[in-house]
Amino acid sequence: MAGLTGRLPFSVMKKWLRRLAYLLVIIIWLLVMAFPIFAFVLAGRGQIMLGEQTGSHVRIFLLREPDVEGVGVEWARPYRQQADCTRTSVTYILWEGESENTAYCQCFASQQGTAVPASCNPP
Repeated sequence: MAGLTGRLPFSVMKKWLRRLAYLLVIIIWLLVMAFPIFAFVLAGRGQIMLGEQTGSHVRIFLLREPDVEGVGVEWARPYRQQADCTRTSVTYILWEGESENTAYCQCFASQQGTAVPASCNPP
């Protein structure tokens, strides 16, 4: 009997690891199946935006210039050290041409909602 109780936790752990592996495979499969839909929507609209327009968002956009082609990812988020400011990072994934990734900070006047000179330093 003592040998059987020692194996029980291992078999339960093995069962949960197998279920976790199945879940991981299903998630990867769903991502692979969703990629063509994502690509068609991006090609049709030119951009896909997740989140608010001004505060915090992720925007994926196509670059279709004669000398530069690819995809850009813009990620804007609130700047924690200063109220009414956002930090934005832009990353480019290009298959033709060259570009440099960038990051910048933009501040807004709270009453008017207009842009003011930024005083924060993004990394």
